[in-house]
Amino acid sequence: MAATRYFSYYKTGRFIFALAILISFQMVGLLQVVHSLFYILGIYCLVALIRVFISDNVFGYFDFIFDIVFITAIVHISFGVYSYMTLFYLFPIFISSIAVKNRKIFLIPAIAVCCYAAVYVLHGTFFQSESILSISLHSFSFFLIAFAGNSMNERIDKQERYIRSLEEEHIKMQGYERLYRVSADLAHELRNPLASISAAVQFIKEGKNCGDFVEMLGSETTRLTGLVNDFLMFSRPSDAPRELVDLAGLIRVILERLRPDKQIKSEIRDGITLLANRVYLDAALNNIVVNAVEASKSLVFLSLKRTKTFSNTNREGIILEVEDDGQGIDQSIKDRIFDPFFTTKPKGTGLGLAIAYRVVASYGGIIMVDRSRYGGARITVAFPIET
Repeated sequence: MAATRYFSYYKTGRFIFALAILISFQMVGLLQVVHSLFYILGIYCLVALIRVFISDNVFGYFDFIFDIVFITAIVHISFGVYSYMTLFYLFPIFISSIAVKNRKIFLIPAIAVCCYAAVYVLHGTFFQSESILSISLHSFSFFLIAFAGNSMNERIDKQERYIRSLEEEHIKMQGYERLYRVSADLAHELRNPLASISAAVQFIKEGKNCGDFVEMLGSETTRLTGLVNDFLMFSRPSDAPRELVDLAGLIRVILERLRPDKQIKSEIRDGITLLANRVYLDAALNNIVVNAVEASKSLVFLSLKRTKTFSNTNREGIILEVEDDGQGIDQSIKDRIFDPFFTTKPKGTGLGLAIAYRVVASYGGIIMVDRSRYGGARITVAFPIET
């Protein structure tokens, strides 16, 4: 909210302002002449400093009333000498008009008017015509600046609400565009095997060599089943039941199942568990490892460990890194590799890394890709540890 931001700036500026006045009055020797002024400025600087570091941004009338009283004390001491000091009333009045709403905006200027009038009472000049004129003009200025500040705040709030609505609409449209693109890609992936199945059925009806066509029906049906299963896994990973999964054991099972013909190096810590669905997590990590094995020339490196901070927070986390010595990922497609149906492989469906990203995100994790120390790609998967 704009008002909160302005109030934060105001607190900092207030301390700088008080310190500047203290130094200025010291340079002109006023503090040596008026000792009370030194104590007033010193106390104000101390309180302003405390409010900068030991406070939140919740609006409190204390801050504004405290400022009004301080300025009144300065005006009282410098009465008839530094008349421009009354201009400082405008700062707390303006900020308070941004902080509060409706009729309450006139509370702080009303207090300022009373304090300013009290200065004339203390000096015994309240009933003089010049004094009444000065109080009246200052009163008009105080209430006018409060009204102007509140009007500006309403316009800013209205503009911010409009901007937020535009951003929400933009995000919604991006979601629709992504859905349309995924639907089109899915339709394209389904169309090819369906066309092969349709052709095979037609040839069988015509009594042509059935063996080859039956084999085509089997392979295309298997392909369709795998594609549908992958898409279901991509679309609904958070619905599956969860259990404590031993990550070290799961990774070893994946490597044993793959039996890659390339060198696999690993630094895997035992005893690291994650609350997740084992089938979905297996599929996600399997896709990442398979992708690294296929992209590598001769070496894949896996690392599994705990970390004391997860994504710049105080929560503990789990870090899994999978590196290879392949060609790496070109910067032009780096932002697209987790998009569904995006693939650089001739026979790939483009759902492997998309499923991995979706599953990892559903468990509160993050997945990133960058350059490996071996020259290829490094995919880093991080999960928060549930407490």
